[in-house]
Amino acid sequence: MMFKRIMTTALALMLTGAFAAAGFAADQKVLSLATGGTGGTYYALGGGISKLVSEYMPGYKLVVQSTGASIENTHLVANKRVDFAIVMPDAAYFAFKGEREFKGRAKYPNLRAVMAGHASLLQGAALASSGIKSFADLKGKKVALSAPGSPSKFVSIAALAAYGLKEGDYKATYLTYSEMVQAIKDGTIDASMVFAGVPTSSMLDLSATEKINMLPVEKSKMGYIKQNYPYYAAATIKAGTYTGQDKAVPTLAAPAILITNSDVPEEAVYLLIKTICEHREELAKLHKAGAAWGADDATEGIAIPFHPGAQKYLKEKGTLK
Repeated sequence: MMFKRIMTTALALMLTGAFAAAGFAADQKVLSLATGGTGGTYYALGGGISKLVSEYMPGYKLVVQSTGASIENTHLVANKRVDFAIVMPDAAYFAFKGEREFKGRAKYPNLRAVMAGHASLLQGAALASSGIKSFADLKGKKVALSAPGSPSKFVSIAALAAYGLKEGDYKATYLTYSEMVQAIKDGTIDASMVFAGVPTSSMLDLSATEKINMLPVEKSKMGYIKQNYPYYAAATIKAGTYTGQDKAVPTLAAPAILITNSDVPEEAVYLLIKTICEHREELAKLHKAGAAWGADDATEGIAIPFHPGAQKYLKEKGTLK
């Protein structure tokens, strides 16, 4: 019994020392945020959010962790290994329901949404000379959906389904974005699907050297999308984004979302979303994607329940009814 007490005391002293070494005061509440790879947007944003917490949330510190992004992050949050994580909205939705990648493996009804942030947009393209102007024209065509193993393919599949094309109605292939550009130039594929922020380098390259048609996901299809894929939102690629693109192109978007666990205290969640939203201009100076992390679009693409702390703030701002 005495040995156990000594070990407990020793562990407490070690943790206190570790927090002190990391710059944490003993009375500070330490929160954790899972992001993505160190070279990616999620990790950079996490660092910016951590800086905001240090400056505007007295008594709190936010520790940022580099991870394998969305799928890993949902497991970490649901299993209470971290307090918060940045993920794609479909990953959170299917983890909550125990479907798609999580079917037969895990179901996490304790996941809660905090807010939505910057979006990735679907950018479908075909050579103008092909005569392909719509997703409907892709029946029987060879279409590059995404990089091998990437969950980005699902947004392309959703857009094709909205135009009546199910898997098997087109020839799906999987290439990196740079490989897509070369393949469409070589004529070995008929259309490419890029899912990223705009403008993106692969599309800039393609439009600079080839005359292309950008494929719209028309607003008339959004009812179908919302019913069958509630984690995607409508978006627009502004005219002039790419060479030769003289009209705005409606498409699909999926915002990165901040999630937490239902057991994380309401105060911590409320203060975090308030801090992000009310200091997003500072966040944008640290990474340009931070400009999208505000209360006005905080509910876009979210298909899991909001945490009470987030609900409280968003209702105060009139974003959530």
